[in-house]
Amino acid sequence: MSEKIQEIVFDNKPEEIEEAYKQFHNRYTLKKKLIYTVIYLIVVVLAADLVIKNPTAPAGYIAGGLGLGILVFNWVKPVLIRKKMMQGLADLGTDETYHMRLYDDRIEIETEIRPADAETETVAITSRGVIKVEEGSEAAREIAEHPEMVKDDTQIEKTVYMLANTEILLCDCKELLLMFVNRSFIHAIPKRCLNDVQVLDFKAYFEEKGLM
Repeated sequence: MSEKIQEIVFDNKPEEIEEAYKQFHNRYTLKKKLIYTVIYLIVVVLAADLVIKNPTAPAGYIAGGLGLGILVFNWVKPVLIRKKMMQGLADLGTDETYHMRLYDDRIEIETEIRPADAETETVAITSRGVIKVEEGSEAAREIAEHPEMVKDDTQIEKTVYMLANTEILLCDCKELLLMFVNRSFIHAIPKRCLNDVQVLDFKAYFEEKGLM
């Protein structure tokens, strides 16, 4: 088992997630979208020429309408997907904290998932039912002495990326370090969660591995 090189802890604000999605889209789908845009622009121009030459022929109107509709949808679709994704994240009602550990041969990420509106009131189950634990009471002191008695709704999910068989690319943006994985997933590491030394060491790791 290789030795751990570095560990960082971070979370994501909604605007950081949205910015990460924009960057992901620009890197992996923008070129294809531009190609389709040129193709459908040609279709629209040819359809307009057909309408001018033969205003009574329906083919020009149909082709032009379809080409223009697809052209608009091609640019609107990413915005709709982003809005739907952000709404889905809001509906989940969870807060997530990430623990990323860098090793010589792999990257491990543990995700702590907690209910965003978790109940902070401490209660105890007794023979009289569920009662609130008052601060300074005997029950409160017992809980303080035995924290394992407190139920924790936090879930832990672990992801491991083996460097030998995973396509990883790190991009340094203004406020974020973006780790693209297999052209299908992205991790956004906010620089606000790291100090200057951590940022430099983090980037140095990926530079050494040829992943920048």
